[in-house]
Amino acid sequence: MKRILTLLTAILFVSVYAFGQPEKSHYWVVETNAQDKSYSIVRFYDQANLLVHEIKLDNIHIDVRKHKYQRKLNQLLKDYQDRVATTSKKHKSKRSI
Repeated sequence: MKRILTLLTAILFVSVYAFGQPEKSHYWVVETNAQDKSYSIVRFYDQANLLVHEIKLDNIHIDVRKHKYQRKLNQLLKDYQDRVATTSKKHKSKRSI
């Protein structure tokens, strides 16, 4: 009985961790010079860890530990994804195969 209860508990934890985390499609990385702080570079990567877009912001220091910058970066990433999705829809062929 104890063994069955332990097995069921282990299966429950595995299923929660396996299905609970949504898959990230894109993410951002910020690079800022620690001494100079005169610029920041924001890079967007896709699910395959390939660079899809890069922005250099002169005279701006982004501290990613602050929530307001995280929200702005997430919104910038969402806007970029929406813009890419709408441009890819425009270039699709209208003829069916």
